[in-house]
Order: sequence, then C-alpha cells, then structure tokens
Amino acid sequence: MANSLLTGISGLRGHQKMLEVIGNNLANLNTTAFKASRTIFSDLMYELQRGSTSAATGILGSVNALQIGTGSRVSLVDMNFSQGNLESTGQELDVAIDGGGFFVAMSADKTYFTRSGAFSLDEGGYLVDASTGNLIKRFGTLGEPDGVNPTFQTPGDDRMLVPIGTSIPGKISTEISVSGNFASTSTGNVNQTLRTSIALRVGGAPADANTLLNDLDINTLDYGTTSGERIVFGGSQSNGAAPVNTSMNVDGSTTVGHLLTALNAAYADTTFQIDSSGYITAVADVEGPSSLEVTLTDGPSNVGRSTFSDAAFVQTAEGKYADVFYRALEVFDERGVGHNLNLKFTKQDDNLSWNMEALIDPAEGIVLDGVVEGIRFNNDGSFQQVSGTGLGDIDITIQFNTVPSPQTMAMNFGSPGSFEGLTEIGSKSALSAVSDGYEPGELASVQVDSDGTVFGLSSNGLMIPLGQLAIASFRNSDGLISVGNNYYEASLASGGAEIGSGLSGDRGAIRAGQLEGSNVDLALEFTRLIVAQRGFSANARTITVTDEVLEELTNIIR
Repeated sequence: MANSLLTGISGLRGHQKMLEVIGNNLANLNTTAFKASRTIFSDLMYELQRGSTSAATGILGSVNALQIGTGSRVSLVDMNFSQGNLESTGQELDVAIDGGGFFVAMSADKTYFTRSGAFSLDEGGYLVDASTGNLIKRFGTLGEPDGVNPTFQTPGDDRMLVPIGTSIPGKISTEISVSGNFASTSTGNVNQTLRTSIALRVGGAPADANTLLNDLDINTLDYGTTSGERIVFGGSQSNGAAPVNTSMNVDGSTTVGHLLTALNAAYADTTFQIDSSGYITAVADVEGPSSLEVTLTDGPSNVGRSTFSDAAFVQTAEGKYADVFYRALEVFDERGVGHNLNLKFTKQDDNLSWNMEALIDPAEGIVLDGVVEGIRFNNDGSFQQVSGTGLGDIDITIQFNTVPSPQTMAMNFGSPGSFEGLTEIGSKSALSAVSDGYEPGELASVQVDSDGTVFGLSSNGLMIPLGQLAIASFRNSDGLISVGNNYYEASLASGGAEIGSGLSGDRGAIRAGQLEGSNVDLALEFTRLIVAQRGFSANARTITVTDEVLEELTNIIR
C-alpha cells in the first residue's frame, strides 16, 4: 500500500513542477526575448514481481515479466528557442536578432549570452546592457586604427565604444573620383564644310585644278567667244560678310585652278580645294558656327554658260563648338576648409579624347596645374587611360589661399577596361564627382546594419564604422543555463560559444530599432495549465483512495 502513496506523491510533485514552469512562462509573457519552457515527464523505476520466461517447445509458452511502476518524475525542462515577434521601438540602440544567435555581455569575471538587445551607453560612452550595466562585446578589428577612417576602438579591448558628441577632424582631399558618361555622339570643334553637290568631270573622269572650265561636263557653251565674260560670286563669308570680290573674269584659258584662286580671295576666311574625285570643298577657317554660303552664276552678258546649279555648294558639316561638360564639387584643404572646384571636360578635335581643366574662384586660390589631357575610351565605351604627361598628367595642384602649401589631388576616372567610372557610350551625358576629403564635424547618432556593424553618423555627413557587435552561436542552444536577467551561461551540454558577426554561419540578421518579444503562446500555456491541474487532481485522488483503503484495512480488526 505504501507504494501507491509514494506513486501518487511523485505525480503531485511532477505536476506541481509543471505548474511552476507554466506559471514562470505566464509571468514572463512580456519579458523581452524570453524563451518559454516546457515540462517533460518520464516514469520511475519498476518493481519486478515476476521475471519473464522463455517458451518450452510443445509444452509451455513464454511468460511475460510482471512489473509495477513506482510513479513519475520531471525528466526535462527544456526551452523553446523559436523566434519571438519583433517589436519596433524607434530607439537607435535597441537591436534584435532575427534568427539564431546571442549577444555577448561581459561583467568583471563572467561572460553572459542574451537575446535581449535593449542597450544604452554608460558615462564613458561604452555600449552596455541597460538593465544590468554589463558591457556588450564587439567582434573583430572593425573600428580599430586603419590609417584611413577616424577610429575609436582600442586593439585588444572587446568593449564597444560609441562616443556620441566626439569631434571628428576634417580630412584633406587627396583624390577626386569622377563617374558617369559622355555621350558617344559628342564631338570636338567642327569647321563648317561645303561641297559641290556633284563632282566636276571631263568626259566622266574627275577634273583637277588644270582642267579648263570649257572642258567641264557642266559647261554648255564655251567661254571666251566674247570679251567681258564673268562668273558671279554670291552668298556670304563665314563671318556673315559679303564676299570680298563679287566676280571673276573668264575666257577660254580659265582653269579650275583659276576658279579656286578667285574663290579663296573672295571668301577670305575659307579654304577652297578640289579633291581627287572632282569635288570642290569649302572649309571655314574658323571653328564653330558659321554663316558660310557660296553660289556661282554666269554673268548676265556671258555667251559662255555652265550649269552651276547642278554643282551647287551644299553643307556637309555644320560648324559647331566642341561639346563641353562641367561638374562642380567641394574639396577640402588640410585644415578641413571646403572649397568649390569646377571641372571642365572638353571633347578634342580628334573626336577620340577629352581634356579636363580645373577651375577655381580666384578668391579661394590659384590653380597651379589644372589640366588633364588625353582622357581616352575603348571601342566598347569603357575607360582606357589618361595619356597626358607633365602638366597634363592625371594630377592637379591648387594653391588655396587658406593654407601655405600647394595641394595635389589625383583624378580617378575608373579602372582601365571597366565601366565603374567614366564611360563613353550611347546614353546621354551625365557626370558626378566627389573628393575623399571632408570637413570637421561631430558624431551625432548611430545606425546598426544587418550584420551587426555599428556606424556613427557625423554632422558632416560622414558614416564611420565604429565596430561590429559580437554574436555567439552554440552547437546545442538547449544546453544553455538560464541565470536570470535575460541571461544564459554556457554549459558542458551547450558547448563553447562560437563568436562571429551577424549573417554569418547560422547567426541571424540584426534588426535596428526593434526588440524581440517573448515567444510564450498564451493559448497553449492555458491549455497546459488545465492539463497540469487535472494531472495534479488525479494524483491527489490516488492518495485519497489509498488512504481510504488503508482505513478499511485497519477497521478489519475492530
């Protein structure tokens, strides 16, 4: 009889523990990053009343063992590490882990692991757990001195320093990066060019300077049969003025060469030539837009005639200035003072390269070397090289009025063969330019990236990587030991912590401005509460019935 009492008591104890676990879950319904637990039961040892036997062939079958159990026990209380809901807080130092992993907190002699990311800064600017003051550990060397960015972390010190309000010194500009595109249709300076609409020919063969006008196929009546015959010049010179001479005398000995000489004299700012195909070309001597117009007609008293209208001068190239593009940017001297710099890019007359010129307001400084020559591109439009040397090389030098020494800056147009910097392709022209310098400022706020990198945002627009949050993972997270304050400690069952960054291995993403909520399922816990209550009542009934049986037994002798 005593066994049934002990069995009932074991059930009471087990279900009491189950109630305690459920009560703890419900108590932590709103605890940040709390992980609910569940109770697992197992049966206790058994009393063997009779052993089992094997069968005797043809005589007797086997006999099963006779066992009576002695109750139950709580064999395991394990945690459910499923993801809790992420709740937005708007606090820049609140972070949550979306996925696996734990933040690492340090006290004087202990290392803890937590899913709660409600962090703040202590009086020294170090990142701490706001509820305990334990320091939050960083990972790797990000934020330590690298010779490039402002840095605040100390090598060998795992603490995360976030020095809000700290002054950020300015940085001198040493490089200017230019990216974008020059339209492949861009051209250099173009001289206006006219050409006869047909080639001058003699019996179908191209004419030349020695060809007589009377021998030309366009000649219908020979010149020279009477005196005073003329060819009249009309139109205008490239500057818009009327021709210097309005006509030339012709006779039977007049050649195409004589006509060219007269044209060059009449249109003084234009060069006339006949090419090997018999075309007469007229090229304005001045680059850019032009008013050049040339007409030839026979004089009114001429007997000789030519159909000059069939060989009228037509425009083959419109005069225009070279395509020019500007891009302004701010550069900084060694004291962090900003200066406005203009970059002027001009397409060259070879239509293969560009030149760049740096321009600055004289009130701010003097350009000592501001030209970059021979910016060239490959056939596919990718950047090729800068062919200029000496004063035309890829460096520019400026003497700012605010500093005593000249400042040299290298131009960066991209890697040869790449499309990452400047290009010359079919799309429209668009340029951007930026220098690697910046003005002084102060650290104003922070942002946390999804891999745990903490960036400091400076008032001068600079984004400085301050460090990276350490994220721990375990082979067996269920083996961690809860020690309160949302903390866990490693155990033999969990294995050692594997420290890394967010989004690496099985570590999740870091979500800034959010906290992870409890993963307690209220409906499930209430259901378990009912089950635990029924289990406790049933085991209490076992003790009550056993007591009544014992009472009946003692009443036998009365």
